Amino acid sequence: MKFEGQKLIFFNSYLPRTGHNFSSQVIKVFSDHQVLSHSHSETRLSRVLKSYYKVYDELIYHKNDKDFMDRLFIYDLRNNILKESDQKYVMIKDTSFIGVKELQKTFPNDIHLILIRDPKNVFNSLIKGMGLRKPSLKSYLKKGGNIIGLYPWFYSRKLSKQVLSETPDLNQHQIIRYEDLVLKNEDTLNNLKNLFQTNKSLHQIKKEIDEIGVINSSFFEEVGAKKIWDAKPKTKNFDPIHRKSNTWFIRKGIELGSRKLRKKFDYI
Repeated sequence: MKFEGQKLIFFNSYLPRTGHNFSSQVIKVFSDHQVLSHSHSETRLSRVLKSYYKVYDELIYHKNDKDFMDRLFIYDLRNNILKESDQKYVMIKDTSFIGVKELQKTFPNDIHLILIRDPKNVFNSLIKGMGLRKPSLKSYLKKGGNIIGLYPWFYSRKLSKQVLSETPDLNQHQIIRYEDLVLKNEDTLNNLKNLFQTNKSLHQIKKEIDEIGVINSSFFEEVGAKKIWDAKPKTKNFDPIHRKSNTWFIRKGIELGSRKLRKKFDYI
């Protein structure tokens, strides 16, 4: 049975490895939402809208032509998305800030959430996942640079610059910090409780969060999963906030290279 007054939740973070899937599961404790098209989907809708409005603004000049394009692509877009689910809340998520402004323009009456995680830990996870096993000169240079922390510094600095260029005005968005979800920060939990009007107690909410299996691909070794997307219970080795799986040199290079982005996100 379809709910009346369905709402879309647009959930954007700035990169992969920000804890997107875990955070979506935490929000589901409050909203009981459905992710489209499946629980691990990262739907690039915001990027599509960014491209659409670039053409719309720069190459389409007449109002009649703009209206025609909107009738083709925009006016029924919300209804077409909601047709895919009977749930009261439907989530579209992506690991990019590109097009976040266009999402708000197209869906002004829906819920827009921004997920932020300490860039230092995101970059640590990204570098850990690189592998660098390909037999090429580029891989060998990266491996050598990894040993002394030079490549992690360069990589983090370059990626930070890219993210900063894509970051919207955070004062105009509802921000959720990954660390607050992991630590079950009560202010954050109460804000989500109010947003989704759930009657669950904080005790029940915390219990349900504790029961979420670890599905983030960067932790699968630490929780004993055999495959990247296995959902496993947390173990004593699981510490997503203070990670030390990389060497001191790698971690130091990342810390220095991500300084501007960490400052922007209020981590330093």
